[in-house]
Amino acid sequence: MISTSPDVLIVGAGAAGLAAAIALADAGVADIVVIDRDDAPGGLPRFCHHPGFGWEYAHYPRTGPGFARYMLNAADRPNIRILCKTTMISINAGPSVQIVGPETSYTELLPKAVILATGIRESNRGNLCVPGIRPERGIFTTGMLQQLVARRDGQLDQFRNLTVIGTEHVAFSALLTARHGGATVRHMIGCEHRIFSFPIMRLLAGVLAARIHLDTELLEIDGSSERVEALVVRQGGTTRRIACDGIVFSAGWTPETAAFVGSAVEVDPATGGIAIDQAMRSSLPGVFAAGNVLRPVESSGWAACEGRRAGQLAAKYLAGELSGVRGALHLRPGKGLKYVVPQYWDGPFVSPAGVEPLRPSARVAGDTKGALTLLSDSGREKLGKFQRLLQTRRINFSLAKQTLNSDAVIDVS
Repeated sequence: MISTSPDVLIVGAGAAGLAAAIALADAGVADIVVIDRDDAPGGLPRFCHHPGFGWEYAHYPRTGPGFARYMLNAADRPNIRILCKTTMISINAGPSVQIVGPETSYTELLPKAVILATGIRESNRGNLCVPGIRPERGIFTTGMLQQLVARRDGQLDQFRNLTVIGTEHVAFSALLTARHGGATVRHMIGCEHRIFSFPIMRLLAGVLAARIHLDTELLEIDGSSERVEALVVRQGGTTRRIACDGIVFSAGWTPETAAFVGSAVEVDPATGGIAIDQAMRSSLPGVFAAGNVLRPVESSGWAACEGRRAGQLAAKYLAGELSGVRGALHLRPGKGLKYVVPQYWDGPFVSPAGVEPLRPSARVAGDTKGALTLLSDSGREKLGKFQRLLQTRRINFSLAKQTLNSDAVIDVS
């Protein structure tokens, strides 16, 4: 049995959650409990057998399972307990957390601090409102595809003409995962005017004989009750059919915040994720957050870096060197921006020794040119140089030279 009053409870055993646990253990925290609703720890990377995971955190581009093993080996310590098949039901002030799982049954935990690292979930066909037939097989999300391949299900061998919806990083991950599982992707479709991943990925698609269709809207899925036969798309005002035997949806990621509905944990409507300040503190005192539960969607390495920072800051909170109360000044996205993280700012905050606060970042609503600016009671200040800003790239900026005494707006000018 676990203690009902651990030092720290971490919700989520993916890259961010494991990195937080490792950082807490490094800081000497004695009783760390990590829960995850999945049947094994490691998060989504353990299902992706291609390289490119963990670079920002470990400075080496491992495969997904390789990065998961790396994190789990580092977290294999007597003061870290990982409980899988265990779900957080609710969280309240205290903090007080209700969980249920095979080793705990229904239990209320009263940890000294909580780190929320529940990650993201993807939109399925229903969420994306795609009409058409509903066959017995042949419609996947990227996560479903990854799990089928990782668990060696074998049913992918029959698919020789898959279509991936999307052109962002995850779409190309789906392309590689399908190939690893014995399936063949022939088409990639995106309504965007350019590839949302790195431009070099066009070469990868060419090598794997996958044709990319840009400025293309998916209208309908066609086929029979047993299988997918074609997609109806619109491109340049022309409607046509693209023959295929399966479809993989890779777009529409959203932070996993369902368990926070109705709680005191504030969710930012712009990101769909938990609203925090630069010390990773949520609206509920003593509760921190990190990783893709903050916004969709960053790499596993970046999520792990955020988890490490949240773990370090939570350790300082336990040591009495950091308040558990979130900063009160509001940072809002203005003209041209989709969102800003963090959404709150602690004006007089001084980072504890050895720990850097979260560096602010933003994303633009659409590709543009301009410079980020800060608008506050002190006037307008430029935060960066004039440059091309892409909606698929995180824009990091600094507020180290600014003294904020009021709410502020970050925009593009």
